[in-house]
Amino acid sequence: MIGDRRVIGVIPARAGSRRMIGKNTRMLAGRPMIGWTLAAAKASRVLDRIVVSSDDPAVLDLAAAMGCPAPFARPAALSGPEASVIDAVEHALGEVGGVWDYVVLLQPTSPLRRAADIDGAVALADARGAPAVVSVSPLSKPASFHVQMEDGGRLQGPPDSLADTFVVNGAVYVARPAQLLRDRTFRPEGALGYVMPVECGWDVDTADEFAACEARLRADAATETPFQAT
Repeated sequence: MIGDRRVIGVIPARAGSRRMIGKNTRMLAGRPMIGWTLAAAKASRVLDRIVVSSDDPAVLDLAAAMGCPAPFARPAALSGPEASVIDAVEHALGEVGGVWDYVVLLQPTSPLRRAADIDGAVALADARGAPAVVSVSPLSKPASFHVQMEDGGRLQGPPDSLADTFVVNGAVYVARPAQLLRDRTFRPEGALGYVMPVECGWDVDTADEFAACEARLRADAATETPFQAT
């Protein structure tokens, strides 16, 4: 909770995956991938409730084992490859009930997201009265590494600056439930960006990205300051 605001976190984790089967429960540096998101959510200081939305029995069992038992199994109609995450969030809010000031979407494909990122994004939304906040990361390369291409593939010089250019990293989405369900987007007019470090905003959706993330986590674990969900 932040002040007297009530905040619910929704973790969507359907069973199907077009590019990497079973990725949510696949072991990543000693922990199922979704376990990293569950750990960050549990360490958050602002989430009053954590809800896992899944049609996968393995995911539901894991959530229960980590102290976040799911109150429902996601219906098949909301679990296919064309399923909308907004529909999944709406279903979760309807199943759980209650009045919530903010809903926070936490995708399992962002295992390097920290509890501090969750708390910071919600705090930003509350402090600025924003309808939504979306986490972003700076570009990993400076402007001098970027080029423009004309027709035919002719290279042109880099833009003058990329200081105001960021990547939506998919790690944290915050919205006011009523407006989210009305507008069907986490990026309505007036949405703000919450800046995260590049290394915390990796989106893991392919086998190569999974391997790179695992290498990062194992390397951090070998240092004196291993990665923590907090």
